[in-house]
Amino acid sequence: MAQASEHKMMKRAYVGVLSAVVVLTSACATSGGSVEELSSAQCVSAQGQRFLTYCASPQAAEQARRNQVLERARLAGESIDALIPLPTDGAPVWGVASAPVTVQVFADLRCASCARGHEMLKQMMAERQGVRVLYRHWPPGEDRELRGAQAGLLAAESQGKFWEFLGEVYAAPQDLSARRLEAIALRLGLDVERWREDRDGEYRAQVIARDRAIGERVGVEGTPTYFVNGRRVVGLVSAEEWMAVVDQESAASEALLKAGVAAESVSWRRTLENYQPVDWEAVAEVEQEAAEDEFEVAWIPVGESPVAGAAAEDARVTVVVFSDFQCGFCNQARGTWDALVEHYGERGLRLVYKHYPLPMHPRAAHAAAASVVVEDGGDFWAMHDLLFESREDLSDERLEAMARQAGYRGEDLYARMRSDEVTARIQADVNAGYAAGVRGTPTFFINGIKLVGAWSLEELAPLIEDQLELAGVLSELAEARGEELYRALVEVNQEPAER
Repeated sequence: MAQASEHKMMKRAYVGVLSAVVVLTSACATSGGSVEELSSAQCVSAQGQRFLTYCASPQAAEQARRNQVLERARLAGESIDALIPLPTDGAPVWGVASAPVTVQVFADLRCASCARGHEMLKQMMAERQGVRVLYRHWPPGEDRELRGAQAGLLAAESQGKFWEFLGEVYAAPQDLSARRLEAIALRLGLDVERWREDRDGEYRAQVIARDRAIGERVGVEGTPTYFVNGRRVVGLVSAEEWMAVVDQESAASEALLKAGVAAESVSWRRTLENYQPVDWEAVAEVEQEAAEDEFEVAWIPVGESPVAGAAAEDARVTVVVFSDFQCGFCNQARGTWDALVEHYGERGLRLVYKHYPLPMHPRAAHAAAASVVVEDGGDFWAMHDLLFESREDLSDERLEAMARQAGYRGEDLYARMRSDEVTARIQADVNAGYAAGVRGTPTFFINGIKLVGAWSLEELAPLIEDQLELAGVLSELAEARGEELYRALVEVNQEPAER
């Protein structure tokens, strides 16, 4: 933690903040001040910011460095793997839903390598059991013929002929003319009138856009790209290499089945274990060339996240914490955020919890998913405490027991954990963290002001008091409350004072 001298320097950096705001906002008021005019007020010194952002330990510093590199890589356009597995709902499926091995393929209908890869998939489905294939559109271009072929393929899906139609298209991928596609529909015995209507439906474009968004999120750069229970395979490989990967996953999945894991949970479990974090060596050059990180104040939307303390309309200080249930520093810091709610909740402080499971913690994403499920059907904060207390043992059995203890009474915890809805909520938190320049866990944003590490209540008290007073001025002057006040406070804090 910070030494006493650092604490004093931080406190001195904020001395005079309120008086400066009063002067500036009074000047705005003489011209009919508004939230927009107040947003340019300069209230937080650059010196203060330097002391507000630091790491609590060498280990936290290393994680902060890595997350900073990750943000730089993102800004430089490097591909980045998501911290959670690929969603499986909404894609055409070849095989049974409970298959323990799931192959997701991102493919282009004009790609000759994708066509040859499709033959390899046909061989796999004929020779191997317990495997399913999911198809994702990955269009490198936006030409009319390609869009028409994608729409025609999706229209065939509505009549149960997706895979047959795909095989016919891949027989001559260089010809995606409308005449040929309609001939395929006739040859497969489709209701052609219905096929035409479905082909022209607006939702086809939405499906393709969704697939592309998923591909961009997981770093797809070319076709074909496969994910075998989360294991990335790029390009056309030999049949022997491909079958070796599938057989390895089949053996690992069989072990889980023998251990009593439900069949429908095996592929999801293996994907969580296999999904790879960022290759840090690949982005080392970005790290060397990047400028200093600039994210020190940021507005974080509250969204659907769990909240403790003051109600939204009464909130004057919003503390957003990005946390990981397997992080020892987060466990240390939770005493601080509990104390913040206890001491300042009645004065207008609310605490917002955001999930930020780190790749270095293999069970963090599981714990986050379980807590989201419990939030909808139990007591999130009780589950939050139990997860931290049991962070050394976050096995499936413990997650199930803790969920029950926290009031969850649903039938299938694991099915809910792997649902697209839960995945999307965690991903939204991760995305918000990246956008705000989160460097590690725990990371706090106090009315947008970033602090990294396990700060104590005593160290945070001066900043909390200053922000409460600032909120009082803004709420009275601009008559702002709730989310409007929160955003105005962040805007004020985003402008460093030039003094």
